[in-house]
Amino acid sequence: MNPADWKSQLQPYAALLIRTGVNLQPGQSLIIRAELAHADLVRHAVAAAYAAGAAYVQVDWYDSLTQRALLQNTDLAQLQFPAYESTRYHEMVDQHWARLALVGPEFPLAFDDVAPALTRTWAVKRARAFKFYTEAMMANQMQWCVAGVPTPAWAQRVFPDLPAEAALAALWQAVLAFVRADQPDPVAAWGKINETLTRAAAFLQQEQVGALHIFDATPAADGRPSTDLTIGLTDRPVWAGGAAQTPAGVIFQPNMPTEEIFTAPHNRRTHGYVRTSLPSFPMEREVSGAWFRFEDGEVVDFTAAVGQDVLAQFLAIEGAKRLGEVALVDAGSPIFQSGHVFYEILFDENAACHIAFGEAYPECVEGGNALGRDELAALGVNQAETHVDFMIGTPTMQVTGICADGRRIPIMESGRFCDGLR
Repeated sequence: MNPADWKSQLQPYAALLIRTGVNLQPGQSLIIRAELAHADLVRHAVAAAYAAGAAYVQVDWYDSLTQRALLQNTDLAQLQFPAYESTRYHEMVDQHWARLALVGPEFPLAFDDVAPALTRTWAVKRARAFKFYTEAMMANQMQWCVAGVPTPAWAQRVFPDLPAEAALAALWQAVLAFVRADQPDPVAAWGKINETLTRAAAFLQQEQVGALHIFDATPAADGRPSTDLTIGLTDRPVWAGGAAQTPAGVIFQPNMPTEEIFTAPHNRRTHGYVRTSLPSFPMEREVSGAWFRFEDGEVVDFTAAVGQDVLAQFLAIEGAKRLGEVALVDAGSPIFQSGHVFYEILFDENAACHIAFGEAYPECVEGGNALGRDELAALGVNQAETHVDFMIGTPTMQVTGICADGRRIPIMESGRFCDGLR
């Protein structure tokens, strides 16, 4: 794809994000969070939102270098968020503003020289200050969508062997393909994605799968199988995937792209060990080659080939040593089939099965979106000041479902869904 080709796709891509991603309703307001390098797409998204009848569009610009300056030069223990920030987020919840978050780093390594303890302090402080907003979003009280926007630096990281301009064009081509924006009818294509994921989730729901045994016989350096992990679910699990729905019945796409079905583990029912298969980025720092061992749902031992200090700080966050999500992704995913690591969770989590440490989605337990935090905690739904995905899926992985009646059913073989889930 040459630059002229991807530049001509900015307007239809933005329209897809507004119409299908957040599914903005007439008279509804929208907040867009984006990096400065996303400006061209943001302008198209703002225009598309007003064309869809938006009451108001607010753009929150994010710059990682500004954020780094704050972390390195501020006494975070004394930092207080101004009252107006809380006030506006409360208004967004009360008035059901939709949210579009654009990802794609302009400076991928901006935080590599920031002490992990500082990023943890900031992450926890901000999470606590605006917990009410993230809870509302995770409970689907308003539409929200996360989507990618290629940048030159990100493109060079994904395609290091290509010249800068060619790398950017290649990443745009990949992103547009993953969100089906390159299809003759992208909306219809998203209908097929949702149908496929809903069918797979319904199969596991129907079979009353109460636990997953995840096993990869490929020998690790110690000669043991790479992964041997059992994840027990809550007593009222709900499998989700594809489109989500607000209490008012508005359908939206939380992630574009998406290839996963997911649910919430019980936060005390995971045991065994697992190795990661792709890098992850807790607190915006790379962690790769990680290994975790669980007892009674909690990480009791861990290592990482890259980012051991980052991982230690991340797991020190309250609730971060327990799982809030387990997600299954077929190795037939176009993102996995591309053969590239994208160094961006939105894309890499849709290339491989993954687990998430931290906060769970209330929708993953029956009636969860209507329950309070104490009621969710009583059901084993994990609560934390973070939620970060770690990819564990491989083409040699097997997943077996352990049903409520004791039956064991094959779910994945060699990284692919078995019959009944496709």
